[in-house]
This record gives sequence, C-alpha cells and structure tokens, in this order.
Amino acid sequence: MYSLLNRLNHYGIHSIKNDTTIMLEVFQQDVRNSDSVDLLIEELLVVAPTYGYKRVTFECPAHVLEKLHRTRELMNTVGERVLYTKAFSKEIEKVNFDYVVWSPTDHKSIHLLAEVMNVDKSRAKKYLNSMEIELPTQYSEMFTAYLVNGEPGGIVFPHIEPDTDQEGRLFWLGMHPKYKGVGHGATLHKLGLYRLQKDCKAKTYMGATNKENGPMRKIMLSNGCKRLKNNVISLAYIAT
Repeated sequence: MYSLLNRLNHYGIHSIKNDTTIMLEVFQQDVRNSDSVDLLIEELLVVAPTYGYKRVTFECPAHVLEKLHRTRELMNTVGERVLYTKAFSKEIEKVNFDYVVWSPTDHKSIHLLAEVMNVDKSRAKKYLNSMEIELPTQYSEMFTAYLVNGEPGGIVFPHIEPDTDQEGRLFWLGMHPKYKGVGHGATLHKLGLYRLQKDCKAKTYMGATNKENGPMRKIMLSNGCKRLKNNVISLAYIAT
C-alpha cells in the first residue's frame, strides 16, 4: 500500500493517514498521467481495507475528476469546497487577541475541545489521537486556546502540511458555544494565521471550506485570503 501512495505522490496526488482513513488530495494543478492515477486509486480502494483503513477520501478539482473515470464510478461525491490562499509576505500583527498553547494530552485541553465540539470527552480524545497519528511531529504544539476576557473561548490547530514547501493549514478551528455569533470567528482565524507565520514559519496558507459556508468564506476574505479559481470536489469510499 505504501508503494501505491508513493506512486500517487509521484503523479501529484498528496496523501495523509490516520488510524482509519487515507486522505488523498490534489488542489488546482493537473495530475500527470490520469490513466495511471485512475488505476492506482482503484487498486488503493481494493487493498486499503486489508491494512485496516475503512475509509478513503479524495479531493480534487472538477477538471481533474473528469479524467478519472473509474474513480468517479467507485467513490461517492459528498460535497464541494472553496479554496483560499494567503502568502505571508507581510508580518501579521498580534492585535486584539490573547492565547495559550496547551498540551493536547492535558485534561483541560480534552475538556475544552469536548465543549467546543459539543461531544463527550472520549470523542474529543479520539479526535486528538487521530490528529497525533496524522501529524506526529507537530501535534504537541498545535493546541491553541483563544482567550476571551482571560477565559478559553475557542480553539485553532495550526500546522505545516507534510511534504509541502512550508504550506500552512488549520487542522480545525471552532468557538465555544457561549461565544458564537458575536464576531470572534475572524479573530480566531487570524490567530491561526499569526501562529502559522510566527511559530510554524509557514510561507503560505491554504484554507478550504464548504461551498455553502458563507460565514467562513467571509472570514477568510476579511483576513486577506484570496479565493482560488477552482473549487474542489470531495469524494469518499467506505469499505463494506
């Protein structure tokens, strides 16, 4: 299977794994040799369950997917996302936000994430475990708690996407229910960008959100991100 992922990477398909899912993606650029990519993805869908991976996801622009006939047949389309990018050519000033970086294994981190996600603590811990599997070398420095009047009011997880030229991403971000709807979302997102530039040494930022998520799209634009031309189609395959 690892040979398959390496060969897909050779053709321009990036991959990352957690304990149950293999995630494939290609943003904007075309892929080299669509026929070979199509065959490799089909083979991956066959062998992934034998290695314990129950789910394979794939995100790519529509013009790429049009050339992947077997991939379209075997995987289900589950959504469409809009892409935004930002080059860190100017320093982002730390204004109007305070934050702390916590260990993701700390009880208070798990408790806060459970409240923000509105899930029980076991689900929150499982989410953090998944993040550790995907980003083992960055995991310990990602848990960023945004402070509102000295109280944790939101979370953002900045990181560098593996196998890229210092491309920064936000693994996830969310506000505590008591602080939602009062204008903190843009500040939380800006905090993530600030940490990407300052602490992760990112050169650029790549963000994606569902096509229907108007508030998040406005937030990215308000923080100086530029919308890319091509949306990406989200696909999923679940082993039976």
